[in-house]
Amino acid sequence: MASVTPNSELQGLSHLGDGGADDRLRMRLIFRILVRCLGLLVPVRKHVLLLFTGFGTLSLLLLPLGLLFVDTLWTRVLQGNPMLEIEAEFFRVPLETATRAESFGPELRRLVAERLVIWAAVLSVALAPLFIGLYYYQVWILQRVNQKLRVDLLSHLQSLSLRFHSDTTVGDAVYRLTQDSAMVTQLVQVLVLTPFTAIPQFIYSVVVIGLFAPALGLILFGVVVPSLIAGAWFSQRMRTRFRGARETNAALTGRIQETLAGIKVIKAYGAESAEALSFGGASRKAFDAAFGARNLYAIYSMSMFWLFGSVALFVTALGTVEVMQQTELAATALGFTIWNLGLYNYFKARLGGSVESLKDVFRTWGRAQDIAIGLDRVFEVMDHAPEISDRPDAIRLEGVHKDIRFSNVGFSYQSDRPVLSDVNLTARVGTITALVGPTGAGKSTLMALLLRLFDPSSGKIEIDGVALPNFQVESLREGVSIALQENVLFGNTIRENIRFAKPQASDQQVREAARIACANDFIEKLPDGYDTLLGERGSKLSSGQRQRLSIARAVLKDTPILILDEPTAALDADTEQRVLQSLGRWGKNRAVFLITHRLSTIRQADQIVFLKNGTVTETGSHDALMKMTGGAYRALVKTERLAAEAAAR
Repeated sequence: MASVTPNSELQGLSHLGDGGADDRLRMRLIFRILVRCLGLLVPVRKHVLLLFTGFGTLSLLLLPLGLLFVDTLWTRVLQGNPMLEIEAEFFRVPLETATRAESFGPELRRLVAERLVIWAAVLSVALAPLFIGLYYYQVWILQRVNQKLRVDLLSHLQSLSLRFHSDTTVGDAVYRLTQDSAMVTQLVQVLVLTPFTAIPQFIYSVVVIGLFAPALGLILFGVVVPSLIAGAWFSQRMRTRFRGARETNAALTGRIQETLAGIKVIKAYGAESAEALSFGGASRKAFDAAFGARNLYAIYSMSMFWLFGSVALFVTALGTVEVMQQTELAATALGFTIWNLGLYNYFKARLGGSVESLKDVFRTWGRAQDIAIGLDRVFEVMDHAPEISDRPDAIRLEGVHKDIRFSNVGFSYQSDRPVLSDVNLTARVGTITALVGPTGAGKSTLMALLLRLFDPSSGKIEIDGVALPNFQVESLREGVSIALQENVLFGNTIRENIRFAKPQASDQQVREAARIACANDFIEKLPDGYDTLLGERGSKLSSGQRQRLSIARAVLKDTPILILDEPTAALDADTEQRVLQSLGRWGKNRAVFLITHRLSTIRQADQIVFLKNGTVTETGSHDALMKMTGGAYRALVKTERLAAEAAAR
């Protein structure tokens, strides 16, 4: 990944997992990560508020009912102790009879038990759909957040320059889009949902148990200190392993992509066994890294489990002693004054709830180490500023009326290795300009500058006298059609592949573009015609057929500038001539650029520009350049003719 200036708000995030002195996940950094991700919640903020309202309302409803039901069952129904007034009124039994020990007999206890079961069943039936609905509502909200981040990440990836993409593998980008970005949903759950539910539940349980017996509440609260120490010891080690796991699995994804993209070459060389062996090694490395990370997380989780479990057993034992001794409560509530079986069971429920809440908090803290690493990989991309952006006063390109002019244009991918130097040429509307020269001369780079995929290191490019940076990038690229030497097609129908550059085009426009590209004839002969589904990258078609579809797509866009990169390299001589003649008629009011090595194609140009070592050495028509004694273009033509004659013998 190319270097990047980190976001000022998230300084330190890039150090997570490197094992160095700055590898610290402080609360300040967590808060900053959370603030940045909270922006993703803005589109669903009303849903989040509704979700919390739903869970909060149900919690407020069930907490007092739970205490009432537990005490009624264990203390009143099972032990026969007289009911409290609030319990008798709730279950609608005679107050005078139910609150006196001598009159609270088996029949009345059975009646209370029946009504308790009915109430529990009614509440279960009524509330179960609400809890299930809220859970799925929560999942829907989190997936909406994940969807937004993925779309934002893909949009940002598309805005970055080719220089960035040349330093990044496709597999790594795919892994960041599909796996790393998914961490945002867990972040919302870890830093928003879990803290706002588990921590209040723990505090509530400590307070309730403290009201029963302050010493037990202090012991339960005291477990937080050793938990924090253990969490700090494990954190950095887990981050280091999680980063290794993500990077090796991203590399494995890239290896899969390369293997499948190069399957024809692998089969042609009979290299299946060697490739499988190599892939197996990469897969084993990714597995070992992932297993090591998960193994350490499991050890961390088990350590927390034993710590919390031991404290829970100890506090439960002390609570049991309090019940056996019928100790008075430190504070009374709802008429309860001493420990009894009902309160004991409620105490155990609250103790269990507090321990589960602590386990949730520290379990999610362990997950937060992996989440932070995943989000770091996402933000690493999001923090890359696009090299090409619009000026505040940029205008739309509203067509090309005169010419396209390159003035003293220079460019280099690396400062010490110039690709273009002092390039000067003018392409007028209604003409075809052929860019000719040896491989690596800078022909494709020159056209990339016209598209503003890069900006020149020196000089300028103008359309009708206006420099390219003064145009909006989107409108500039909308005004350029390009048919690449690498014919990129998609696994869709032929119609949709041609329509890719202009989704709103009618079927008639699609057919006309195919006719101009001399593709209509072979398309009509296919069983499903324009509705024929292509394999991935158009694998069901020949190279020549794919090339003509690529040209048809460029024609359909109907732009004032057309760039054809080796447009006829895969065509036979007859088809080539028909395609070029058709494009010549179609492009009379357009500026057309040809990048080609084929003499038959070059001769169709009005102007030939010969590039060598990034510099324009000759410019003129075919006839004019052929008259230049010792000229580079003339030598190229002579070489091509000798090669053709040798091949014909």
